[in-house]
Amino acid sequence: MSLPVKFSNVHYYRIAGRYTFAGDLFIAHNAIYFFPEVDLAEERRQATEHLPHHFALFAFVILYLAQTFRTFSGNDLWDETLSDAEFQTKARGYIEYLKAGRTGKGFAESLPLPLRASTGEFSDIKLSAMGKLSFQAESDNHDFGVGVIRKRRLRDALWEAGLGKV
Repeated sequence: MSLPVKFSNVHYYRIAGRYTFAGDLFIAHNAIYFFPEVDLAEERRQATEHLPHHFALFAFVILYLAQTFRTFSGNDLWDETLSDAEFQTKARGYIEYLKAGRTGKGFAESLPLPLRASTGEFSDIKLSAMGKLSFQAESDNHDFGVGVIRKRRLRDALWEAGLGKV
C-alpha cells in the first residue's frame, strides 16, 4: 500500500451517539487529515423538522441509509499520482486557504475547518472492532466511523504511516 490513502464518506465527531459530520479521511506519513464535506446533523434536522412524528421516524431511517452509503467529494485534493510529500503540501495549502476564508463566518454557519494531526500531536489512538478510529488531539477527542469493511485497510495504512499499531 502506498501513502497517502483516502477513505471517503467517513463520519466524524460523535455527539450523543450520532456522528455530526462526514468527509474524506486521509492517512499520510506521520499525519492524519480529515476534510469535512457534509453536516449530517443539519441534514437530519432539515429532513424531519416539518413532518409529523410517525413520518419523521420513517424519513430519519431513509436519511440514515442515504448518509451511510453515499459518496461525495467537494475538494480536489485527491489524485492517485501524488506522492505523500506532494499531497501533504497541497493539503496544508488548502487548509490555510480555508482558514483565510473563515474570518467572517460564525461557528454554527459553516463546517469545521479540516483537521491535521501529526504523530507528536495525538495520543491514545484506538481502532475498535466496529471500525471506529479514535484519538486525542488538539485538546479534543476525535472519533471517525470508518466501518468494519474498511477497518483492515485503515489499520494497515496507520501502521505504514508510522502512526502506531492499532
